[in-house]
Amino acid sequence: MKHFELFSAVPKSFGCDKASDTYFEAEGRASYNKEESEYLCAMEKTHVFLDIAGLKIDFFTRFPEYVKERCRKYLAVYSTDPKPLLHLEATDENIRKADRDNVGPMEAELYAMTIPLSELCPSLGRLMTHGVAIECDGNAYIFTAESGVGKSTHAFLWQKYLGEDRVQVINGDKPILWFHQDGEILVCGSPWSGKERLDQNKCLPLKGICLLTRLENAPAQTTQPDQTPSPYITRATREETCDFLMHQVFIPSDLKGRLQTLSLLEKLYEQVPVYNLYINRSFECVKVSSECLLNNKD
Repeated sequence: MKHFELFSAVPKSFGCDKASDTYFEAEGRASYNKEESEYLCAMEKTHVFLDIAGLKIDFFTRFPEYVKERCRKYLAVYSTDPKPLLHLEATDENIRKADRDNVGPMEAELYAMTIPLSELCPSLGRLMTHGVAIECDGNAYIFTAESGVGKSTHAFLWQKYLGEDRVQVINGDKPILWFHQDGEILVCGSPWSGKERLDQNKCLPLKGICLLTRLENAPAQTTQPDQTPSPYITRATREETCDFLMHQVFIPSDLKGRLQTLSLLEKLYEQVPVYNLYINRSFECVKVSSECLLNNKD
């Protein structure tokens, strides 16, 4: 039986010494026997304060030292700061969902926190997205697509083509959009940054979004029989943008949250150029996308 199924079954009186946050990681195992699972269930939780996308977050965690290490760029000190203080705790059900790849309870709990956070984001003028956010010349750009299409590859090609002094990754998996009260839309880093764990605690103005599709799945183009299709880019329509991004942003389960999400997506389309980019794994893709985004071409 996996440890999450035991969370509610362990008696409150179950006694144990204070748990080590690094014990199971040091063991090098992602699955646990019943005794170890019960040990996890009995662990006391501790508050860790984080500052992510301008939000002060109180994360109630079983693994404070692990969270502090993984989120060290986002650590905050509790204060009476007027920023919203969000109290988040990963439920057993959400941990189970987050551990589909058998990453172990520490990483699963951290990723499970994205579920309650993404539920609250739209009401706070934020959207958690699925994509790779990069910085180039002080501005932010997002490449978004389904897993496996080539978001990270395209971002790395930008670095190779334009230079690491100009291009850096803000977040490699779940950047957060902040619809700031001054009207600007910012891209913010977060600790949920994919396998490479590439992220920065910074917020930069969003200047463009590319909706990535593999070239072989692109709409048919007129080409000569002996010609190989080349990467190309087109301005996305309102309908294309909404349909694509509804699958790449985290949408709340309640009706009010969904309506707030739609309103933010509408604002996004009105303020930020969005493009369809049809790609392969070549530098030609970067030439096409960078020329368009950096010069804001239609």
